[in-house]
Amino acid sequence: FLSGRSIFVTITMAKVKPVSVKGVTCMSWNKDCSMIALSPNSSDVHIYKTNGSKDNKKWDPKPAYVLTDHSETVSSIDWSKTTNFLLTCSHDRNAYVWTFKEKENKWEHDLVLLRINRAATMCKWSPLGNKFSVASSARCVPICYYEEKHSWWVSKAIRKHKSTVLSVAWCPNNKFIVTGATDFRCRILSAYMPALDSEEDQHGFGDIFPKQHEFGEVLAEFDQAKAWVHDVAWSPSAYRIAFTGHGSTLHFVQLSAEGPEVQTIRHNSLPYLSVEFLSNKAVVASGFDQNPHVYVGPDSGATALEWKFVAKVDKEEKLEKKKKKKFGAALSMFESASQRGQESAKKSTVLTKHLNSIVEVYPFYEDSFASSFATAGIDGRVISWDLEKAGLELKTLKDA
Repeated sequence: FLSGRSIFVTITMAKVKPVSVKGVTCMSWNKDCSMIALSPNSSDVHIYKTNGSKDNKKWDPKPAYVLTDHSETVSSIDWSKTTNFLLTCSHDRNAYVWTFKEKENKWEHDLVLLRINRAATMCKWSPLGNKFSVASSARCVPICYYEEKHSWWVSKAIRKHKSTVLSVAWCPNNKFIVTGATDFRCRILSAYMPALDSEEDQHGFGDIFPKQHEFGEVLAEFDQAKAWVHDVAWSPSAYRIAFTGHGSTLHFVQLSAEGPEVQTIRHNSLPYLSVEFLSNKAVVASGFDQNPHVYVGPDSGATALEWKFVAKVDKEEKLEKKKKKKFGAALSMFESASQRGQESAKKSTVLTKHLNSIVEVYPFYEDSFASSFATAGIDGRVISWDLEKAGLELKTLKDA
């Protein structure tokens, strides 16, 4: 209300077909992008056949499969690129590992023993697909692995957090995780399991993290966000991480034997909810601003962090205004005055393709570089973006 009058806003937006009118809370694609799994802001998971296209207008109009075993909102989905197992978790405190049965033409899930008493917030497969992590409101992160004797997934919890864990990501070496929590901390922790992981130090982390093979050990902790840490990401090279803070901050970390170096960028946009590496020197972040933002940093061999904002992917082009005829304008003014108690209807134009917050970014990698990515939003839209078509030079985003 303003001065005792109700304000009626007419919204004009770019035409993008929504996948769900209720919104999309999470999504994940299979290895060849022939299928996508998403949750329409409910306890269900819808799996669509994409017909080889990232444009949802070309997908099958109805989902090929609907998974209905969760009883509360599905909070995260991750499709393993190595095993084709589909992982889901929900506010019902459960996680399921789904396997496709070709003969029955249906998805069946295996039992996962999380042993948490609060909601699961995010789940991620390890790079090798032999274990996965689940962030939770129970202030812990269960690391789950398959136990063939009982044909179920059991967990071993990491309990080093003081509040809800919102996000988790894996290091490319399959041994570490990085987490973001509402206790204002970003942490790197060891998720090493002798039965599943090799003792060989292929990435040379022995000098950086001497206790790398001690499960649950806090290897590094960062408090620069001074606010909730919404999301975390690990670079393909394994020596850089990024995390976002609710105070409109974006943080980059360079790992080295001399100690981690942290760069904080205080941007002018609304807080980011999701961040992902496109390469070792390029990051895309998005959230409440409804527009993906790209940041570029130095090549992997550089010692100093010099990350900077370079572009908004959605150019926010203004739509052409259609002139109203005199009679139509007069009628609109009369309706506004009689029905809404105001002299004229106020019109607001949404310039971005997303009409509400972007909750997830999904990069399409090809040899450790993603020239395109997809975003999902509360507006129910899943939109794919091509960086070259957006006017960005790919050579400036690739590592030298």
